[in-house]
Amino acid sequence: MDVADYKNIVDKIGDYTIIDPGVEFVIREKKGDGRGIFIGSGCHIYPRNRFVLGDLSINKNADLSIGNHVFINAGGYISGEGGLEIEDYVLIGPNVNILSAGHEYTDPLIPIQNQPLTYGKIHIGKDAWIGAGSIVLSGITIGAGAVIGAGTVVNRDVPPNAVVVGNPCKIIRYRGQPERENQKEFSKKEKFIRMVKRIWGHK
Repeated sequence: MDVADYKNIVDKIGDYTIIDPGVEFVIREKKGDGRGIFIGSGCHIYPRNRFVLGDLSINKNADLSIGNHVFINAGGYISGEGGLEIEDYVLIGPNVNILSAGHEYTDPLIPIQNQPLTYGKIHIGKDAWIGAGSIVLSGITIGAGAVIGAGTVVNRDVPPNAVVVGNPCKIIRYRGQPERENQKEFSKKEKFIRMVKRIWGHK
């Protein structure tokens, strides 16, 4: 598909934006209420990305806004079902899952697929970088300039300029601080955690 073909599905595509063939947009029953899919200028969306909003007449949360100069590498699953805002200059690595919707699961007598969907808007701040294979869960805010290491599961908000890794995600440093300051700051935190564990009898 050419960018012109996507314009039948996407509400706005900015100048100089490239959407490669093989990108899929799943959206139905637009309501003309200002919600939909909006992509800024100078973006590049690589193949095999799937953007999902679903049926806008049923789901009042669905909305997807992508800023300017955003690069989304191949193979991602990007859910705007709960609302998703991606600010300017964001980098998203290959095979990233951004999940603004999920399933309720608390009732063991009802199959999970038959329980209600849950929604939580995701906000990704300017100049953030989400590394390959990472997963961002619903309701999360990733601050401007944050770095999400490859394979990280983001289950809590990430402060601006923080560098996080792991499952669940953990802050290992901040951008813009000298390495020595980072080591000192997190050494204090580690000592505090060890002290609390000793008090509570954990190894």
